[in-house]
Amino acid sequence: MMIRFRTLLTFCSLCFFTFVWSGEDGVVRILGVGNSFTVNSMKYFPQIIANNPEIQAVVGEANIGGCPLDKHVRLAKAHKEDPTKGNAYGYKVNGKFAKSKASLKEVLQDKEWDYVTIQQLSTKSYKPETYTPYTAELIEIIHEYAPQAEVVIHETWSHSVNSYRNTEWKLDPQDMYEKLHAAYEAIAVEFDLEVIPVGTAFQNARALPMWDEQLVDIDVKTLIYPEDKDKLPELKNSLNRVFSWKKNKQGEWIVGVDGFHAGPNGEYLGGLVWYAFFFDQDPRAITYKPKALTEEQAESLRDVAYETVLAPKGE
Repeated sequence: MMIRFRTLLTFCSLCFFTFVWSGEDGVVRILGVGNSFTVNSMKYFPQIIANNPEIQAVVGEANIGGCPLDKHVRLAKAHKEDPTKGNAYGYKVNGKFAKSKASLKEVLQDKEWDYVTIQQLSTKSYKPETYTPYTAELIEIIHEYAPQAEVVIHETWSHSVNSYRNTEWKLDPQDMYEKLHAAYEAIAVEFDLEVIPVGTAFQNARALPMWDEQLVDIDVKTLIYPEDKDKLPELKNSLNRVFSWKKNKQGEWIVGVDGFHAGPNGEYLGGLVWYAFFFDQDPRAITYKPKALTEEQAESLRDVAYETVLAPKGE
């Protein structure tokens, strides 16, 4: 059974998923404010939108790697006091860099954004105490510089079972999801905000055989390059980016272990969820897919996005 983001009571009282694609000039302008997880969910978002010729949209990203809510607030306050400070954002428009070292104020005022998304840092997302008072302060900052914009929450996801954060930190993915889900929901209720349920979509996908990633029975730290180059687990059924060969500071090849960022599968799913959420359009009609995915995988993720976002509305 697919997980729905909110309980029936909350759904009825807050009118979950009420967005329609309508800008005054027919163009919808969406800005994601966050970090690498925003980058993940928005990676294929422009291409997915472009697959529907009836939609005109401008998609912006204002991101800082590893940036939590409190840092966004701190940088904005610093910039307000001294314009030479707080210029730390990478700013993209429709997937292309528009400016590096931009301020949040500059990005918010660059276009007449219809929607601005916010999120918590992944490693803080399951800790409800990290959202206060920074959510309220960030919303106030957005309203100051982009008063016309609707603020939306981007629900991030839990980590892979093969992430070191599970195997070494003992951060169980299911437990992490339940806690971050509750934290985002609490903020949504407190500030009367809608939620893009990407984390819930990840959880729904993982319940399917195709995306049921299992803990690998191999110590990747013992692998040696190039002898063991082809022994690295591929994990084609993972929604996360997990294992990869990379060079350390000494120039030696080692196995990099991630497991929290989304891989191509998860990035595609995130983009489909954003598409269904903002435009109220059926993601199953999308024909675009990243080259890294098979058609069977792409079809499965389209179904998950539909079931997570639109099925609760009876569409």
